[in-house]
Amino acid sequence: MGEAMIDWSVEDQVGVLRFDKPDSLNAIANTDIDVLDRVVRIAGEDPDVRAIVMTGAGRAFCAGADVGEWHAGDAEGEESWPLKMHRVISRLYWLPKPVVAAVNGAAVGSGCDLALTADVRIASTKARFGEAYVRLGICPDAGGSYLLPRIVGEARAAELIYTGRIIDAAEALAIGLVTEVVEPDALMDHATDLARRFARSATVAVGQAKENIRRGHTATLDEALRNEARGAHICSLTDDHREGLQAIVDKREPRFVGR
Repeated sequence: MGEAMIDWSVEDQVGVLRFDKPDSLNAIANTDIDVLDRVVRIAGEDPDVRAIVMTGAGRAFCAGADVGEWHAGDAEGEESWPLKMHRVISRLYWLPKPVVAAVNGAAVGSGCDLALTADVRIASTKARFGEAYVRLGICPDAGGSYLLPRIVGEARAAELIYTGRIIDAAEALAIGLVTEVVEPDALMDHATDLARRFARSATVAVGQAKENIRRGHTATLDEALRNEARGAHICSLTDDHREGLQAIVDKREPRFVGR
């Protein structure tokens, strides 16, 4: 699929979502959000997609909003850029499948926030990250003030958000924003290998675990335990659970089918 700024392909049960407007550093225009939202929805609903890699074409992962479009005044109303982007951020964050962000270059503003929705972020040595909103006189409006503190801690997030400072891949690794830093030519192989490992897992179990991790940010211990009990019951009804039990009896590796 190749519409507007998004290229979408699937191979070996791994979907690759690529921001594909390299001439504009993959900046997101208002119309691009509709396409992105549709692709993310398709990724969530397609049973043949069991993990996703999100990356960018060219020198950037995603440079955030198309600021020229904002300057022209297209940021108000019921279907404004922020409100539409909120739907995408929420859909990505709650997607019941694992997402790996392969950050190949600049991930700034809402581009950084898109990377923050992923379960795991792997960075190229050329990656750069920044909640650069204050440089435009605005506060984060695509989830950064929620997502970043939960990944790097409140004080570190405050420093990055209040200054709009851009950090390199090495600093991102040091503060826990990314899990690994690799050379640019190894990035996609590394990210897709990890996504394939996720795809071979029991998809329903991974989805339930992901939901419980997300809900755990605001849950009490008792609520978290109830969420785990609910998730475990859902998993117990799946073919993959039965396969996992049989594999133990047979003393072999399980062969999960994702349902």
